[in-house]
Amino acid sequence: MSPQTAPTLRIGQFAVACGVTPRTIRFYEQQGLLSSIPRQTHTMRRYSPDLIARVERIQHLQALLDWSLEDIRAALVLEDQVAALRTQYYQNPSVIQRQNLLDEAIQLTTNQLTRVYQRMESLQNLQRDLEDKLSRYRALRAESGREDDAR
Repeated sequence: MSPQTAPTLRIGQFAVACGVTPRTIRFYEQQGLLSSIPRQTHTMRRYSPDLIARVERIQHLQALLDWSLEDIRAALVLEDQVAALRTQYYQNPSVIQRQNLLDEAIQLTTNQLTRVYQRMESLQNLQRDLEDKLSRYRALRAESGREDDAR
């Protein structure tokens, strides 16, 4: 099926397919996470099933990395840029153009990986802090038990 003849979904159907509410879909559009879907003359918006993967990606980034919507928007823009580079790459440009496209893709992906490393470092710091607190609490608890025994 060509993109022009691919079936489209109304917002309720699309939301169900994504496992979210229509309100969430509208919110993602307002926040720039999903491209605003134009209405056809006097009809409802129609969503392409291809957008389901994008909603799933948004949810994945929220759940996995606990990123803000701004961070997610930046990641999606980067992914869109890399996808555009991929399309250009496979349109048989010259060797020099391909190398330039690959250099740009490497830089974009390196930037995103750096953000993931930063997030991992923050999470590791939080983990160490929580482990230290837990050790202190356990030590205090053990001491308080000995004080009760001494009375």
